Amino acid sequence: MSHIVQTSLSTLVQDPDPDVRRAASESLSSLASHVKSEDVAPILLPIPLRMAQISTDPKKNSPFTEDLKITAANLLGELGATLGKDVVSQYAAPAILKFAQDDVSFRVRRAAVQALPRILGGCTPDEAKDLILPAFSKLAQDDMYRVRKAAGECLVDMSRSLMLVAHNAVTDNNEEVKRDMRKTRRTKLIPICQALLTDANKFVRHGMMQFLGPFVASFYPLNKHHQNNNTGENDIAIMLGDSSPVKKSKTINLKESTLAGSGGNGSGGIGAQFFPHASSMVSRLNSSFAANTSATPTPVAAGGFGPPPNQPKRSEYETLIYSLPDFILSQRRAMTSLHAVLQHRDSRPPDPADLEAIQKHLLHHFCSLARISTGDEGSDAEMRVYCAYSFPAIVLLLGRDHWAGPLHNCFLALVNPSATEADSSAQLPPPLPVKRCLASSLHTIAHILGPKITETDLLPVFVQHFFRDNDESVRLNVIRHFPSLLSLLESPRSKYLELWAQVVKGEDLLGAHKRSVTNPSLLNWRQRDGVARSLPHLLLLTEPQHIRSILWPILQMLLQDGVSLVRENAEWSIPILLLSYGNENFPEGEEASQEVVQWLRSTILVGGGNFAKRQLYCRICASVALALRLGSQSVSSSADGPYQTLSPSKYEFLSKILVEEMLPPALEMKDDRVTNVRLTLIQVLRVMPLGVQKLTHVQTVMNELEDEAGTWESMHYGNANNSTTTNNIVPKQLVESSPGVKKDGNVVETKKSNRKKKQDPDDDLTSLASI
Repeated sequence: MSHIVQTSLSTLVQDPDPDVRRAASESLSSLASHVKSEDVAPILLPIPLRMAQISTDPKKNSPFTEDLKITAANLLGELGATLGKDVVSQYAAPAILKFAQDDVSFRVRRAAVQALPRILGGCTPDEAKDLILPAFSKLAQDDMYRVRKAAGECLVDMSRSLMLVAHNAVTDNNEEVKRDMRKTRRTKLIPICQALLTDANKFVRHGMMQFLGPFVASFYPLNKHHQNNNTGENDIAIMLGDSSPVKKSKTINLKESTLAGSGGNGSGGIGAQFFPHASSMVSRLNSSFAANTSATPTPVAAGGFGPPPNQPKRSEYETLIYSLPDFILSQRRAMTSLHAVLQHRDSRPPDPADLEAIQKHLLHHFCSLARISTGDEGSDAEMRVYCAYSFPAIVLLLGRDHWAGPLHNCFLALVNPSATEADSSAQLPPPLPVKRCLASSLHTIAHILGPKITETDLLPVFVQHFFRDNDESVRLNVIRHFPSLLSLLESPRSKYLELWAQVVKGEDLLGAHKRSVTNPSLLNWRQRDGVARSLPHLLLLTEPQHIRSILWPILQMLLQDGVSLVRENAEWSIPILLLSYGNENFPEGEEASQEVVQWLRSTILVGGGNFAKRQLYCRICASVALALRLGSQSVSSSADGPYQTLSPSKYEFLSKILVEEMLPPALEMKDDRVTNVRLTLIQVLRVMPLGVQKLTHVQTVMNELEDEAGTWESMHYGNANNSTTTNNIVPKQLVESSPGVKKDGNVVETKKSNRKKKQDPDDDLTSLASI
């Protein structure tokens, strides 16, 4: 079988058609990650090696030879990370070094310079210094500007690969090897970067400017640290979010393994915001981490809740956590990852010699990108975007101690390109991509610099240039990250909270009541949803009196929004709002909580209202019930997020509001004329705390509705192919999570057994995701 695969791939990678060669090359490199590492050299490596021999044979020289050389160089580079050191030294490295000396084709030399970093990680320190780096330096001075440009683009990979050389070196004095590799990196790569930044060809200069930020950021220590040899933790994995040096609670660990990154985008940890190039770089340079840093998120159960497939049965607490909407946990995960990055920076600071060399030779080049003026406005705008893109990583590398001076001036220039150090009165808006980039990363910069610098240097700029920006993406990023920024402030937060409230209630967001050609912002529901998603975390940061005067009116508007998703996300703030009123230091807590309950009754349930409003009221009761059930768990949890363990007094306060004030109107909906309302009610009652379920009047309603729910669920699956009406009445996700029904549509329980099965607490929890 291996012979057939080898023969087929060998033929296809030498096909005259470039598309066939490209597809075959991709298949070969992908196959290398799926076979045993010891099989790569005997089965796959001979293919590019034979191509290299054919392409260098003068007797077989042809116009097609150049293409074979390029393909062979690329394949050797792809396979280099999976090969052992002996194989790289004996076969891969000599072949690529020979391509680097090709005097005929610059395309071959360019392919060689792109392959060198990928095999460097498999070389010994001596080979790296004596063979690979001299060849790379020579190519960086090549007569053809395209080869020099490619060398500049590969500097980031070369920098990281040198650290992998030290990490992989088997020696009695590994720390000495690391110091030597860091010195080699400073003395060899920084001069190459300087030369390319001042190259006579503008394409080479601009290419190096584009990669200058990532190259400087590559000096951040991301390789394995000697203090972690016993734990096996790898800094690259930590920074990309695969693990964390911070001891995290089960609340954080639970979903990080299934929903990598924040916001559910599968981006890894927040470290990827500082080193966005690192994930693909790791895959290229060290295949052992390729699987761990894959951009493909782990599959999650339908609806966004529940554990990954083939996971062991969860505890009640874990099921409760999975039942929270992801946006509740996403900010908590993001803050945990951010704190992990900052602790990593404090515990493993960069080499002082590296920082000195960067400040002396490269920092002024990087900061000058914010004010670059080449005469081409398009190129200048691109360079400012590159600068803003890497700015958080540079701040993280240099730290708050080096903020004053070039970095601070660079930040001001990015925000206001026309400002100078002598006169900052001139106002010129930065390119839109720069504003969007800074709006999404300003909170991370603030956490690096700390509260004092944030209040003096960042917040005034934030208020002046970002708070009231006209661009929707900028406003959305400001709304999304405002709680993180606010959490840093040591002074009273009400000042900035009031400014935020003015913007949120303005005409661009909640203040827009009519939809028209001149006022289409009512259609921009994502911004209002962003406000709803940020409210739970803002409530935790705000004093009860300010919650009542500032945040509660905004929550009222969101609960009446015309878009259902906005209302659904806003309802998760009600339990946190009520709990804040239960603070013993807030004497008006009882009055304020009654105000909330009365408003819910009079506004959502007044006059019967729309059936969707009655469903909304039921779901609000469910969110309060979930807060109580999570609050009763004796599990230590993070202090950075909502839905935490409750003190006895707060538990009693919230439980009394639910049972005596909120639940009675909901129980009256057992006779509601709309089936969806009754089905929502039974789902809500199933997730109530057991003490509430055992109340006589609650049990009576549950017994009545369980029979009806079983009937509708059976009809839904029995007529799924014949009736669209049932699908509209009973949401699929709601039915799938109900007891007695399998996901394949086969009813396996009778109505009687449904009621009996309901007594199992684990079955109560399966319906949380459906509400």
